[in-house]
Amino acid sequence: MAERSLIFWKGIADIIVGGILTFKPSIIYDSPVPLYISNVTGLHRSDPTTAPGFNQAIAIMVAAIGIGHVRASRSHSRDAHATMLLMNVTWSALCLLTCYVNRDIGSATMLMTGINHLAFSTAMFLTSKIRVSDLFAAIDASSGGKRTR
Repeated sequence: MAERSLIFWKGIADIIVGGILTFKPSIIYDSPVPLYISNVTGLHRSDPTTAPGFNQAIAIMVAAIGIGHVRASRSHSRDAHATMLLMNVTWSALCLLTCYVNRDIGSATMLMTGINHLAFSTAMFLTSKIRVSDLFAAIDASSGGKRTR
């Protein structure tokens, strides 16, 4: 299944990014991509040294999400895969909206990660059998927690 492979490698990439953010965040924050994005958009470049505790919290979150992806990639459940897709769509949408709506909070790095998650989400959606309705399937409490379609 292509979607399982995409989820797995996205998880591995997130774990690697979490490690980079932990030990050498400048590799990401000072790379040519955020510099280019900053020059083109006028968005500021983030400096992880101004709030190292916050940067470490982001590193932990990214690595934990990566581990979740690796675990979900082992599942054959469309629900598990749809959850990973929805999580990435949400991440992308919030990053992109933040950069558009509040340029003081949005940054070149945030726009970069928003575009990255949009690309992954698009690839996963196009290579999977996940439908849009799967992303928003409701849990009906009256049916004993079973999904309703």
